Amino acid sequence: MHEGEERARYKRIIRAADALFRKSGFRGVTMEAVARDAAVAKATLYSYFRDKDALFVAVSSRMAEILRRTFADAIGADGKTLDQRVADAIVGRHRMGWEYARSPHGQELTSHKHQLAGDTFAQVSAAMLEILEQALRADPKLEPVAAQLARALLYGSGELVARSDSLAALEADVAAFVATHLAGARVLARRS
Repeated sequence: MHEGEERARYKRIIRAADALFRKSGFRGVTMEAVARDAAVAKATLYSYFRDKDALFVAVSSRMAEILRRTFADAIGADGKTLDQRVADAIVGRHRMGWEYARSPHGQELTSHKHQLAGDTFAQVSAAMLEILEQALRADPKLEPVAAQLARALLYGSGELVARSDSLAALEADVAAFVATHLAGARVLARRS
């Protein structure tokens, strides 16, 4: 089989599994259902993944990479201020989690994510923290506190996900959180 076809089949399996996990939860998904929805033989599916746990880890890895890329793209966006780019990146980080948490099987999927793919998401969080810290260092007023500020913004904003009733509220709350922290850090820098 051609490498491009192989890659396309793999992506089709991951997308089908992701959709099924969101729709039916971890316990509700079978390897047979994934094979059927991905239009591959069950033996083909097992040639890629030894079991449902391995498949879930692959789906989580894809999700983590999308999250990291989205975050990096927001931080590197042209035509926006640093504050706008940081707010967009932090909102993007939380948007996927908010949507997952609100899905019918969000609690179950989150539990399995932490159990099976916790290291993957920890690595992505570390990468996002580094990206954010580097961006904050570009502002001379924020440079001395960039590491501490990056942690506060990335991790401190997480509680807003649980408290937001809608995606629009989450976006507004996170944008206000980021704006307040950045403005406060700049005011404190002027006093030093």
